[in-house]
Amino acid sequence: MPEVAEVAHVCALLKRNVLGFKIASVVLNNDPLLFPALKAAENPEKEIESFRGKLVNSTIHSIGRHGKYFWLRLNLFNSKETGVLLMHLGMTGMIKIRNIESHLTFMENGGDKKILDELKKDSKGETSKYFKKEIENVVTVGEYFRGEDEEEEKKPKQEDNEWPPRFSKLEMVLENGDSKYDLSFVDPRRLGRIRLLEGPGVQTDDDLLLTSPLDALGPDYSKPLVPPKVKLEFGDPDPHTHGRPRPTVEEFSKLVLSKKKPIKSLLLDQAFFSGIGNWVSDEIVYHARIHPGEVISSKIPPDLEEVHPTIQKLYDSIIYICQESVRVEGDVKKFPDDWLMLHRWGKARKKGPKQTTKDGYVVDHETIGGRTSCFVPELQKPLESEVSKATKPLKKEKVVKKKPTTTVTKENAYAEPARPVIADNSYDEPVGTKRQSTRTARAKPKQSSTRTTAARPKPQKVKKAAPPKPEKVKREKKAAPTKRSLPVKQEKGAKRSKTVKLEK
Repeated sequence: MPEVAEVAHVCALLKRNVLGFKIASVVLNNDPLLFPALKAAENPEKEIESFRGKLVNSTIHSIGRHGKYFWLRLNLFNSKETGVLLMHLGMTGMIKIRNIESHLTFMENGGDKKILDELKKDSKGETSKYFKKEIENVVTVGEYFRGEDEEEEKKPKQEDNEWPPRFSKLEMVLENGDSKYDLSFVDPRRLGRIRLLEGPGVQTDDDLLLTSPLDALGPDYSKPLVPPKVKLEFGDPDPHTHGRPRPTVEEFSKLVLSKKKPIKSLLLDQAFFSGIGNWVSDEIVYHARIHPGEVISSKIPPDLEEVHPTIQKLYDSIIYICQESVRVEGDVKKFPDDWLMLHRWGKARKKGPKQTTKDGYVVDHETIGGRTSCFVPELQKPLESEVSKATKPLKKEKVVKKKPTTTVTKENAYAEPARPVIADNSYDEPVGTKRQSTRTARAKPKQSSTRTTAARPKPQKVKKAAPPKPEKVKREKKAAPTKRSLPVKQEKGAKRSKTVKLEK
């Protein structure tokens, strides 16, 4: 998924090339998933025409970003107010400008191998030139990378000859004098979002962040508390916080220690860490040397006077990873060689050994919170618990209903429990049984004591009324059947005679 660094590159690409351009024509698909306004519209075709009419002849005034969202602020045609074309790239979305090259590479499906081969080829087995130079501030970063990247962007790609590109959802023709660009929003999985916002509530970027869906986002840790005064052509295209700065380390500590969830899941929560996704969160906990499944609040007590070193290291790692990845606009070839980014892929590859870092540590994977997490088991071990038993939260005791009690004294301590009352006394045992004799033979203790025991309930057997007996119906006696006629024995040689009926 495009995360904070990839979104920053898209914004920088737009800012360097199409700022000040007029939208000459617009082509968009009738896709209610990509365009939420179509989902609620009674007439989608009419809504599409309205959308297109508002964009055509509008001018791109500025580019902004926050987390995984970015926007084009437009000077609307025949209007004194500005409009905002708000976009989210989803899982596989991307902005393409014809004849303008982008250095972004999707690392899935072998993209990591391609990057590693390029680095090895460029450096001839040594560290790449991007890792040799020490960079001390953001101004030298812009000067160092600016010229090279501008030349690379203007080299046409072979695949750009096919236009519109595959999976294109929104196409715009941009013009500015003699210059002309074709822009396309592509999204194979259709999980991106495009909205056009208007009205007095979106006239400034600070007000825009108070509008849905941006109002539900947390701070963007890639943005400094004080934006730089020098405007850079390469690097962060929008370093302003827009009224939502990142918290201090003390506020961050309270947040982390108040959440009872794995740190990987917490970092993915956009309500607290806007822009952080799967690979950025893995990179953060790797540099902080924390297992991605660690629940920090269960290991560190919340009532410390100072910020715990583990939380301080985590806070610094978040700022470092977010700012560094945005500074190089998500170009993995310019990431430091001690990062986990190039070695975290290939979980589904059955052939070959597991991936290893530059220092030879084995990289493993684990599913945490439904997301695949990459970590180094030898370096990211579980934290030792510093929470004492006294500070551990008490478990809620189950409420048990107490049975009625009775006071037992010396006289009735060993008395035989009361038997249930039965109306016909059929339950009583005969006198002199073994059970009765053994109970009476027990010796009573000399000292008197009182204790509370649960009294047995005395069930009472209710004698049910006998059902009325059915009246006997006298049946008439049937006459006794007559005996069958029996054959008379015949002597040998005598003629057969008729049967004789025998009477009773």
